[in-house]
Amino acid sequence: MYAGKELRRARHARGFTVRKLAEIAGTSAAAISQIENGARGVSVERYSSLLSKTRTRIVSLPTLANTAVEVAESIASFLAENDNQAAYREFISFSDSLRKQSPGIRVAITLVAPETTGSALYDAAIAALVEHWLTEASSPLPDWLENADLFLPELQHLREGIYGPTPEPEEVSAAFLRHNVLFPEVAMESV
Repeated sequence: MYAGKELRRARHARGFTVRKLAEIAGTSAAAISQIENGARGVSVERYSSLLSKTRTRIVSLPTLANTAVEVAESIASFLAENDNQAAYREFISFSDSLRKQSPGIRVAITLVAPETTGSALYDAAIAALVEHWLTEASSPLPDWLENADLFLPELQHLREGIYGPTPEPEEVSAAFLRHNVLFPEVAMESV
């Protein structure tokens, strides 16, 4: 868990500035900023108290699976290093992980909207993947899946390298087609 990033995400979701959260929490804006940037540690109790001001709480899940937020951050890091194969493998690994989780855990680890990976294709593909596995379990879908930025204007093929056959639309799940991502359904059953 990245405490500072999660605090920032919770603060933004509530529409609070650093100053506003500091005022409500009875601390300084500098202290909030230092926690969010990782320059200052924070106890679990204090962290929980700060989160409660944003109507957010710490929850423990019985899984080691990465969340959609963590996967997007990892893919963004790989893409920044021009390691497209590692980004693709991270995506496939997330699919395998979602497939193995119980429906409740699937919902929990995909509830928070991930930040952009820096790639519209990967952003749309992550949304499609989440939608696919939640729909497969007849689970509720998080609102962030409807963000207009997660729908590509035209079909694009997500693949590991520059080679490989482009799948036909009938080989692609409805969730991926809805987000305009060509990714064969069989690839989600790879492991």
